[in-house]
Amino acid sequence: LRLVGGGGRCAGRVEVKHGGEWGSVCVFDFDWEARWAIVVCRQLGCGRVAKASPHAPFGQGTGQIWLQPFFCRGTEDALEECPHFGWGRHFCGHERDVGVTCTDAVELRLAGGGSPCAGRVEVKLQGHWGSVGDDNWDMEDAEVVCQQLGCGSAFGAYSARNRFGAGDGPVSLVLVDCSGYEATLWDCEIRGWGPYNGSIHDFDTAVVCQGFSQLVGGDGACAGQLEVRQGRAWVGVCEDQVDMKVAQVVCRELGCGAALDIPSSGRFAVGSGSLWDGGFECNGAELLLSACARRPPRSQGCTGPASIICSPYTGFRLANSSSGCTGRVEVAVRGTWGSVCATEWDLPDAHVLCRHLGCGRAFTVPPGGSFGSGEGPLRPDAFGCSGSERHPGECPVAVLGKPPCASGNAAAVNCSGMDDKLEEMDDVLGMSPARNSSLQEMVIVCSGGCPEKGRRRWYSKQPTQPRPSAPAGSRQVRLVGSSGHCAGRVEVYSGGTWSTVCQEGWDLQDAAVVCRELGCGRALEPPSSARFGPGAGPLWPYIPDCSGTEESLWEC
Repeated sequence: LRLVGGGGRCAGRVEVKHGGEWGSVCVFDFDWEARWAIVVCRQLGCGRVAKASPHAPFGQGTGQIWLQPFFCRGTEDALEECPHFGWGRHFCGHERDVGVTCTDAVELRLAGGGSPCAGRVEVKLQGHWGSVGDDNWDMEDAEVVCQQLGCGSAFGAYSARNRFGAGDGPVSLVLVDCSGYEATLWDCEIRGWGPYNGSIHDFDTAVVCQGFSQLVGGDGACAGQLEVRQGRAWVGVCEDQVDMKVAQVVCRELGCGAALDIPSSGRFAVGSGSLWDGGFECNGAELLLSACARRPPRSQGCTGPASIICSPYTGFRLANSSSGCTGRVEVAVRGTWGSVCATEWDLPDAHVLCRHLGCGRAFTVPPGGSFGSGEGPLRPDAFGCSGSERHPGECPVAVLGKPPCASGNAAAVNCSGMDDKLEEMDDVLGMSPARNSSLQEMVIVCSGGCPEKGRRRWYSKQPTQPRPSAPAGSRQVRLVGSSGHCAGRVEVYSGGTWSTVCQEGWDLQDAAVVCRELGCGRALEPPSSARFGPGAGPLWPYIPDCSGTEESLWEC
């Protein structure tokens, strides 16, 4: 049994092989229940039926029509176990060749909203993503989408054109009518199954979900007591059921930056009051908390509600300079970059930022506007760092009042270029770097082992000076040793050559960043080094230590 013409093994025209020859299957036009489709999807291990049609939805076959099943019960193990007239005997033509789309062949996502839980509704059919068109899209339809994606209940149902922008590809589904309690969108009444190419996008749909998790009682959406959606109510989670990996996932789901802390209960105002007795087992790379495995309730009871503090900033960088350690200070909030006002920016703030970027300590804080003002208005965030914080998101932040920051007065910094926490080595394994070696060449060569996790770079003693910044084009990562670009041995391009990365300390969070950087979706596993064979180049002398939220391996 196989499915043909649907872009994958779980969608297409139904064909069976008999006597060494493939042929199609047709049915009576009054076989409305289409239980034959239930048998087909189960036999192929493709889940449940999403859509079945007797009107050659994937084109007509050209050879034999082998079977015409009728009155299938849906419990048969194979299609030929359904009642039929015999092999090659039928009373229907190729115009009634049946086709089916099983649930394993369709995917659902929200696009253009900067979050897994908000955006334009898109469905993947026949290997291509397309929008959902409906001129009567309502909260019941949106509720099914949100629940299916693990994003809690729906907050709003919208026209995509007005909220997130219309799609530009095919339209996958048209005119969807849900009651609000269906398990998946395909369980709703759908009048038009595509894909429809060249379609207008005036009626593309969008949703905003409430999310499965929220932080309440803090100053913003990125800090507070953790609450999760249970049915249509919010409940707290016991603090002994939450670790930093859970916090990383919550921060990512909420569109916040890195997870900074799990403070003790009592730090924030009381939430809903009720506490869930279960917990989560996350690896830290999940996009949503609902994707984590569940922990059973603990017998000793709950000591108090869990709280999480995330950085409100999803990124920091220095712009408009040839060096990666000097430039205009820019921060990202929910993926949108903006320059920081220089009015309250001082040396302790700069120290924390330089350290976070792996650029050592701050040499100077140049006058505002020294590296331009960037695009858009200046952010009014006033950092109040002491200089000892590990991450700029840990610093107290106030918002500058009126008058607003003067145009062009963007903060700038000049970092030393060398991480002041790195150890200096005169002799490594009996080998010293040559006197005329460049700073980038002064590294340990791993000899059967790898540097200790966290010790990312090793240099010989040198006067502190700005570290040469590698051009963006010279910082690359690739996967080799497999038939595709989304699996294989990790190699990085550094110093003009491709190097392999040490297996020691490599975990799923590191792998998640590489998959994201290469546009390859989620990381499935970090297999052993023997899986794709050894590399031919040198070993990279750094060990990445990623949280799993970074956009590039170079940000770890």
